[in-house]
Amino acid sequence: VAEYFPACIVVSDMAMAGNPMVYVNRQFCKVTGYSREEVAGLNCRFLQGPRTEPAAVAHIQDTLRRGVDCFVRITNYRKDGSSFVNLLSLRPVHDSNGVYRFCIGVQFDATVSPRNRMDRLTALLPLLPNHLRVSGPPVGPSHAKQLKQGEPASGGDVESVKAQLEAALDRRGLKGAWTQDQLTGANAEFADNHAEMRRMLARQRASYAESADEYEAELRLSLASRRPAGTSSIGSPRSP
Repeated sequence: VAEYFPACIVVSDMAMAGNPMVYVNRQFCKVTGYSREEVAGLNCRFLQGPRTEPAAVAHIQDTLRRGVDCFVRITNYRKDGSSFVNLLSLRPVHDSNGVYRFCIGVQFDATVSPRNRMDRLTALLPLLPNHLRVSGPPVGPSHAKQLKQGEPASGGDVESVKAQLEAALDRRGLKGAWTQDQLTGANAEFADNHAEMRRMLARQRASYAESADEYEAELRLSLASRRPAGTSSIGSPRSP
């Protein structure tokens, strides 16, 4: 279901340093322009860019730290540098030992007429798991969810989820006053997150190209060493 769902679905491992992504679906690759191979093992902060909202990032960081659901509208960036409006929903998943294991992210491209296309999204989100049953010993420290007063617990029915998505689209609930210096510093940091991803991909391409050249050179040497004496490069006898 996740693979073919018409919204980006991402699973991050919260028990590993840096909370790397361990799964992305086809829609994520289609919307962002990145392949699975390019994003595997990375934190999704590389989707941030120069116009990413600091208040939205702060809200994501706060809810992830507390292990509670998150609904937020944020400006993200594709591989080609173009921006899109991401209606982001995050569902923390704890195991039966109380260990914070995964975070499921559903990214919905809300750039154009989002309210006309949200029915399937609001139907999906209440179905996302928030608990993983395990039989073995704990694989990390116990983590208790920290709900604020009046904050809904994970899950909820379709109408509750829809209301939270509507609030996120309207940016209701985001707090924090930002000075111009803070905004400038944050935007520069977010822009560098995207730029660093581009630099990493460029280094990968250069490394792949160098490896391909080395392989081709080794192959030519290997073929030349196996060529019988008295034959040309295409295997026919040399002319006297």
